Parts: sequence; C-alpha cells; structure tokens
Amino acid sequence: MPQSDPRKSSWFSDAVFGLFEGLDNALWAYGFATILFAGALTPFLPLGVLIILVGTGLIGLWVALTSASRVHIANIDEQAVVILASVGTLLTAQLGPEIDGPRGLSTMLALMAMTSLAVVVAFVVVGHLRLARVLELLPFPVICGFMAGIGWLLLNAAVFVTVDSHISTDLPSRLAAGDDTIKLLVTLACGVFMIVFMDRVRVSWAFPAVAVLIFGGFYAFAHFLGIGEEELLAGGWLFDLPADGVSPLSLLGMASPSAVDTGFLYSALPQIMTVVFLALLNASMSLTALSTAGHTQLDNSREIRNQGVGNLLCVLTACPPGYTDVASTQLYREFGASRRVMPVVAALTCLLLAWHGSWLVSFMPKVLVGAVIFMFAYRMIVEWLFERVRGFQPVDFLIVCIILAMVIFVGFMVGIVTGIVLTVILFVLRYSMISAIHGRYSLREYRSSVERPPSINAILDEHGLSSLVYTLRGFLFFGTANAILDRIKSDLVETGDEHLSILLDFKRVTGMDVSALNTFLQVRRHCEAQGVQVLYSDVPMDIQMQLQSLGAVSQVEGSPLFFEELDYAVEAMEERILQQYSPETSDMRVRDQLGQILDNEDSLELVMHALRRIEVAEGKALFLQGDLDNGFYILERGSLSAYIDTHGAGKHRVKKFGPGSLIGELSMFMPSRQRTATVVADVNSVLYFLSNEVVYSDDLADARLSGAVFELVARALGTRINYMNQRLMLELD
Repeated sequence: MPQSDPRKSSWFSDAVFGLFEGLDNALWAYGFATILFAGALTPFLPLGVLIILVGTGLIGLWVALTSASRVHIANIDEQAVVILASVGTLLTAQLGPEIDGPRGLSTMLALMAMTSLAVVVAFVVVGHLRLARVLELLPFPVICGFMAGIGWLLLNAAVFVTVDSHISTDLPSRLAAGDDTIKLLVTLACGVFMIVFMDRVRVSWAFPAVAVLIFGGFYAFAHFLGIGEEELLAGGWLFDLPADGVSPLSLLGMASPSAVDTGFLYSALPQIMTVVFLALLNASMSLTALSTAGHTQLDNSREIRNQGVGNLLCVLTACPPGYTDVASTQLYREFGASRRVMPVVAALTCLLLAWHGSWLVSFMPKVLVGAVIFMFAYRMIVEWLFERVRGFQPVDFLIVCIILAMVIFVGFMVGIVTGIVLTVILFVLRYSMISAIHGRYSLREYRSSVERPPSINAILDEHGLSSLVYTLRGFLFFGTANAILDRIKSDLVETGDEHLSILLDFKRVTGMDVSALNTFLQVRRHCEAQGVQVLYSDVPMDIQMQLQSLGAVSQVEGSPLFFEELDYAVEAMEERILQQYSPETSDMRVRDQLGQILDNEDSLELVMHALRRIEVAEGKALFLQGDLDNGFYILERGSLSAYIDTHGAGKHRVKKFGPGSLIGELSMFMPSRQRTATVVADVNSVLYFLSNEVVYSDDLADARLSGAVFELVARALGTRINYMNQRLMLELD
C-alpha cells in the first residue's frame, strides 16, 4: 500500500509535530521514572528520569530511521514499567534499609537491563523465524484481562506516587492522617481535567498544554496560599530528592556489578518472561494495526527484528524495553505527518531534555505525575474492560473479570496463569462441542469420479447404504474422537443394512493426539467384528504410521487400506459393492451398454454401424491435453483415467472411466475444439471410436446419425452433470 502523501504537510509542520511528541514522551518519561523509583527508591529518581529519557530517545531514533514506515513512533513499554515497579516493591521488602544504597540501585538497574536483554533475544528470534502472527493466537479475552490488569497496576501506581501508599486495606487509615486525602483528591481532579481536556481538544499539543496548565496552576495556587518550596517538600507535594549538587550521573556512580543481588534477579525471572511475552504480543498487534490502517504495508517480522536490535540501546542504558507506539503513530498520521523527520525530532527532543532537563524533576508536583499516570490507567481500564469487550459472550467477559480480580487481590503473575488456564479449559469445552464429523454420506448419494453405465449406477444406488463416508475436521482428541466412535456405532445400528465399508477422510484434520489413536483402534475392532472394512484417505504420513502401528486400519492381503485421496477410497468402496452384488457387470458388450443410454433401436443401429473398434495397451495415452478433437470413444472393456496438468503441481486425476463410458465427447462443444485432459489406459482396454468425419459427413442423406450421436452425448452429459451436482451440494453442505 502507498505511504502517506508527502504533500499533506511541510518539513516545518512535521518538525513541530515531532517537538510536541517529544515533549509528550518526556512527560511520560517523568511518569515512568516515578513509577519505577517510587517509595524508598525516590532518591534515585533523577537518575531514573535520565535513563528513561535517554532510552526513549534512542529506541525512538532507531525505529524512526530503520522502519519501512516514514512515520513510526516508538516509546517505552508502559506494561514493562508497571511490572518492573511491582518487582521493585518486592526488592524494597527484601533489601530493607539497603534499598537506597548501592545494592538497591545496582539490582534495580540490572533488573531493567536484564529485562530489555530478554526482549532483545525474543524479538530477534521471533523476527528471524517469522513467528510474529503466531503471537496473536492468544485468546482475546485473556488479552483484555491482562490489559485491564495493567490499568489497575497503573492506578495503584498513581496512588502510590501521590501518597506513598498502595491501594490496600491500610489506605483509609493512611489517608486519615495529614494531607494525603487532599493530595489524592487533587490528583484525581487533575487526572479528570486531563481526560476531559484531551477528549475535547484533539490536537497534537493537547497533552503538553494540559500538563503546563496543571504545573502552572499548582505553583500559582501555592503562591496564592503563601506556601513555599520547603513547605511543599515537607508536606509531600514534591519529591524528596538528594541534596543540591548531586547530579544523576553521580548517582550512577553508586552502582556496581558486584553489588547486584543475583538471587533476587533469578527469583524475578517469571516477571521478566511476562514482560517479554506481553511486549511480543503488543508489538505484533501494534504493527498489524499500523498495516491495516492503510498507510504502509509493513513486514511485521522484519520490524520486530529491527526493534529487537534497537532494544540493545535500552540494555546499554539500563532502560526498560520499548517498541511501536501505535496510538501516537496513528494520531500524528491523522494530523498529516508524513516524513521521517517527525519521529526523529521527537527522539532528539527527549535526548536534549535528558542532557539539560532532568533537573526539572525536583520541581515536578506529585499531583501532576500522579494525574498523568491516573489518566493512562483510566484509559486502559475503559478500553480493555468496556470498549474492547463489546459483543463478548457472558462467559468471555467473566474470564476478563476473573483475571482482573486475580491481579487485584492476588497478584499479576497469578492473574496471567489463571487467565491462560481458564481459556484453555474453555477452549477445550467449546472445541469438544463442535462435531469432528464435517460430513456423513452413503454411497447412494456420494460417488467417486468413476463414470459407469446406468445399470451399474443402479446397483450402487440400491446397495449404497452399505458403505458410509465420514469426512472429519479439526484437531482430534479424546472428546471429539469418542463422538466419532459413537456416531459410527449408531449409524451401523440405525441403517439396518448389511455393511461393507466405512471410510474416514482426514483432509480437513489438523492433528491428532494419542487418545484419539486409541479411539480409532476401537473403531476398527467394532467394525471388523461386524464384517465392515475401515478405510482412510488423505492421512498425513506421520499419522498413517501411528494408526498402522496400533492396528487401527483394515488390511487386504497384508496392505493397510490407506488412500491418497478421497476419490480413490470411494472408488475402492464402489468396487467392493459391485464385486459383492454384481460380479458380472464388467462383461457387458458395447451394444448392451449403449442400449442403456439410447432407448431407440434405430438410433442404436445407426451409432453401432459408425463405430470402429480399437485397443489401447496399459499405460498408453488415448489422447493428450490440448490435442485437437477428432471424435469420441465408448469404452467396452477395461478402464481409463483422465488427468489435467496443474501447472507445477504435477498431474491430477479428475475422472476415471469404466465400461460404458463416453470419452472425449466434451471437446466437440468447446470453442477451441481441444482436448481438456490427458486420458491414459489403466489396464489393457477395448474401445469403440466414432470420428467427427463420420458424424459430420456431407454424404449422408439425412441427419439421423448426427441426431442419434447428439442424443447419446446429451444423455451421457446429463447423467454426468447430475452426479456432479449431487456431489457438489454435499461438499457445500
């Protein structure tokens, strides 16, 4: 698909868009750093802001320069931030007083770098193996539950940033003391103001503008009340940072590899793997959303691999991982951004603020940071708990609510495991309710492509109920395979006829487990106890070996009854019926065969007089696809098969002709007058040829022969089309 039209915006407007996006990302960087370095880790907040700003700028610059899309914005993964923040809470509990020293800082930085490194490996592997779309197979209710859980963690983070206390049973008593209730109410009010402002003012500068309004309003109100900076700091309205003169880089000097708590990092591996999984899932979904938006056709695997390489920059800066910010990318595309300069300027703005702007954190009101986090939490909860679940069945919405409840009351990891277990159980229950039998037919209604004379078709019609065809579908396991066995048992009893064969077609089967193999063994034993053969068609080689090793397939003269295609298997079933009920049908002469088609003796005599007997040896071609038509044939004895060239996939059998069949008559009516297939003798065969020279001879005194021939052809084609229509309707049912 074509990319955005470059004429939609100028270089200057794209640069301005990039500036606003950079300021937007910088505000989020302050929020992310505050979430990560909250509570006892607050002394390291300036360093956290520097790390997030640098990481945001580097990953954004890398994606902007390497993506196939000219406007492609990347940002730090907010899900990784909140999960790592929850791990930071565990780290605080484990290290105690050491949390604000070299051991706490070193372990926290190692945790973030290790998470980004795991994302690098996962992104590169998935991108290289082109597994991006496989990630989207996770059931959507689980995704909604995860995302709503992330929204809850963000809401919890907003409260913790504001009043230094998580949402818990202890929160009310904490709010009762001091100004915490006022701070929380102000934070919520600012968050609501942000939400309303940005919903009403949908422009690129809306978020920076509302943040500046709140920032200025906070200090204006404090000045009006006569509250100074020291009082704001003492009252917990500002962040308690190190004394003046302590730069972020000097804080970084406290970190040391030897001070890292490796045991804690090992215990945090489940949370790290959760971050990796969610990052892969969201990156794939985001890239798919960008492609389907109609701007740029992206190679998701290539983009994910590139973003994995770009996250090496996050590893080097000990920053959480980042990837596509689909919301910002689509928003600025709607505003008209169309050049790569837009995301480049956004990334450079973050890097510039990292160089000169990290000191602003000491002036950043907690209510502003809390409001930013609250706004994002609100949007995630509303989107994933209400908007995205429209149309869900009650049981699916219940799964979303259960996952969210587990995240709130037990923990995020437990919520993830619970969601996966519930969806697996629900999937198995729902899948087992879908019948594994796609179609069930008898040979009275379902025939092979073998063309036979009316007398033989009448025999098959009469005794067709003795052979049943089951076309199977989906993945076969204990629940679905047992239903197949029950249906076969029921059909063998209900029809009441003497049964000869049962065919199981695996063309639509995607796989099978061991329990299903044992069920098919029971099918064979039950059928053969009643004298019924069990045949299989379109079975993959690995499943063939499993079925044969268990003895789940009938055999004839030591050969298992596996057939390459359904058509060949149905033909074998037809032949068994004919051998059982009419062994003499193959001895009919051509006159008798034509007499079953033409009911007029005069027409029969005219046609017989014009025929010329020929013989074709086994393996010899009667004619080739593309040959010019010179007449048609009537098969008296033997059999021939018609094949078409499938252009690179070899030849495919489309029809088999038995005694009494007309062969090659269709090309008489084709505009090109060319043979439509190659016809080859399966065995030594005897045919009768009727040439076009005889049919269209000018020496005939009347058109009686032509009329007889056309009547013969019309009746044969009518019978053939009738059977083709019956089979087509069964396939479409």
